[in-house]
Amino acid sequence: MRLALSFTLLSLTVAACGGGDSKTPDAAIKDVGFNKPTKGVKANMQTSGTWSEIGPADLSCLGTPSDDQATTVAVTLHVNVADFQSGNAVPGAMVTAFKDVMTDMPFDTQTADTNAHATITIPVGTKRFGFKMTTSDMSTMPTFLLNQTVAPSVAVQPADTACSTPPCFSKIQSVSASTAATLPALIGETRNTGTGVIAGAFRDCMKHEISNFVATVSSTKGTATPIAGAEAYYFSDAVDLPVHHQQQEAASKDALFMVIQLPATQSAYVQMWGYKTDADAMAGGEMTLLAELPVPVLADTVITGSYEPLRQ
Repeated sequence: MRLALSFTLLSLTVAACGGGDSKTPDAAIKDVGFNKPTKGVKANMQTSGTWSEIGPADLSCLGTPSDDQATTVAVTLHVNVADFQSGNAVPGAMVTAFKDVMTDMPFDTQTADTNAHATITIPVGTKRFGFKMTTSDMSTMPTFLLNQTVAPSVAVQPADTACSTPPCFSKIQSVSASTAATLPALIGETRNTGTGVIAGAFRDCMKHEISNFVATVSSTKGTATPIAGAEAYYFSDAVDLPVHHQQQEAASKDALFMVIQLPATQSAYVQMWGYKTDADAMAGGEMTLLAELPVPVLADTVITGSYEPLRQ
């Protein structure tokens, strides 16, 4: 469960001073991280800490009917709350679970113990759900993790056979207040107070991380209608940190992205766009909408998600 935008282009007008022939030059266009990739989307895998490309991304499920299955039993889900950047445990975190993206309609709320462990009950009939994580000392920003699934008929998860000393725990990540300030600073930005942050990773139909996509946040479903002010950045797969567009214009092998300076809105669509093949990229035509998830954008809140190819 690891930590997944089309934008209005902002122009900067520079006035030129001089005699009667002085004029305003063409406006400069700010790079907001939504340029057309130069390659088709690829699948990647990490082995011993090193990312490698393994071939074209598997998009065989793109546009096909969803195979989501509702839970047939109440699922006991053991989770471990960890910091996104350091991996350190976050004891005492309050974990709230909710169906789909209905963040204001929780079905369970628990407080993580001194080991940062919590047990959440997923009710019968659930296909997708999300988490909200907060801390009473405000050391973390409110963090949401959306678009999660569990095995529909397994009563205790992760399965006890998955670790040597049951119960096993699935890691869910919160973002500390310091990390929320540091990540934008790495690319020379300061997050504006009152704006939201969206982050995540995009994986293909075989659950491999995808590279060479660009991320957008749109005000409309199915089309790129940019939300003004937002800026997308992509992570370097060498260090798993965001870098300038000059270093990374599209997603790298780790598939991680973040979007900052998002104005709060109750209705937005996180989108991933790209080219299915290298030939499509060389042709330079319109990109394909590869993934989309409706989300609220909340002020001073980090919304993360697991993104996958768009299905019916």
